[in-house]
Amino acid sequence: IILSRVGEEEVRETVRDRIKAAAFRDSADELKLEVRSQNPRFVDEPAPVEGQPCVLTYEVPLLPEVTLPDYEGFRIPIKRVEASEKMLEQYRQRLLERFTEYEDKDGPAELGDAIVYDLKSTYDDGEKEAPLKHQDVLYILGRDDNLPGYDKHFAGATAGSELTFEYAMPNDFPNSAVAGKTLILEAKVKAVRTVKHPEVTESFVKEHYKMDSLDEFDRYLRETLEYELAEEEKRYKESVAMDHLLGRMAVNLSEDMIKDETDYLVSVHERRLRAAGHSLSEMLKERNQSLEDYRQSLREEASRRLKEFLAVRAIARAKEISVTDEEISRYTATFMRQYNVGSKDMKKLLKNREFLNDAMMEIMRAKVIKHVADSAQFYYEDEEPEPAPEAESSDDISPAPSAAEESPAETGESANAQENNQDEKD
Repeated sequence: IILSRVGEEEVRETVRDRIKAAAFRDSADELKLEVRSQNPRFVDEPAPVEGQPCVLTYEVPLLPEVTLPDYEGFRIPIKRVEASEKMLEQYRQRLLERFTEYEDKDGPAELGDAIVYDLKSTYDDGEKEAPLKHQDVLYILGRDDNLPGYDKHFAGATAGSELTFEYAMPNDFPNSAVAGKTLILEAKVKAVRTVKHPEVTESFVKEHYKMDSLDEFDRYLRETLEYELAEEEKRYKESVAMDHLLGRMAVNLSEDMIKDETDYLVSVHERRLRAAGHSLSEMLKERNQSLEDYRQSLREEASRRLKEFLAVRAIARAKEISVTDEEISRYTATFMRQYNVGSKDMKKLLKNREFLNDAMMEIMRAKVIKHVADSAQFYYEDEEPEPAPEAESSDDISPAPSAAEESPAETGESANAQENNQDEKD
């Protein structure tokens, strides 16, 4: 009855699909395959015949093997940073910035004034665009923590001034793509403004900070700065420990893996541009850059993301690091506050497998990176490191290599490495 109503061919197709799914699942589990895609390509799939064995042949891309370094033996020097009076004053100024007032100025800019300007940059060959760029940025000239020698190029500029100058970026600039390199900077000053800082009095701190005295305000500044420095050091340790690990791990990333991850990054950037009312084609036209050149510029980021994904996965398995329901709940609460998401919408998101996988990967990544940093030994450059135990191997690192030297350069979303990749086959 079923065959006559449904059709024999359709029944056989359904049976064959179920056999294929079971065959792939069971054989992958039995052979302990580290698959990169849950969509195998069957190269031989004969029609099943009742009462006879069925042999299927498929190809599936595998994740590359990873050999991790002995990161528990890392000994890494770091700079000691303590709260100084100069840092305290800079922190005080930043804290008071929201009470600072600005007035347009007709005359030329002087140190202490603010400018609103656009900036774009190229490397010193004048052809390849550098990633240092911004629009409508408010910038105060003459601050102690500004780039050395940078502000002098804007002294005397007026609203409407267009400037082109060469500038050597500091070696310790946070963006490794431009650190230590000479750039050609093109700036357009849109406005010059005088800066009026608030007068910090007892009545001011009582009104805005609910504190009884200037002494209490100063103690608050010092304690908050020391806490932020400690947190910044913690983040730096995690960053540099992961850089060392990625620079020393052995893994062979195939071209198609990098290509697929680059495709993913392009799609993410394109979505962000569309959300901001722009398009990828507009951005490329503005940069005078081809799509292929743009993709090439993302290869380093794609490689690092893949390496980090594989390292996190390997360490999590080796150390049995998992994500708990409590951690998912905390992540959810933070997400709701950060993006102003209501409980109903959040419940829908938690039913979305892609969102949940990304959330779990983000939590796992943070736990693994913390584990790597906690496992390494850090010492201040002005101190002698503790000797490594003789029975154990160690990796004494001095100076700490940069991400640009040892491993490709971050971004924060989980690597889209397990799906839509085609490479090694079993």
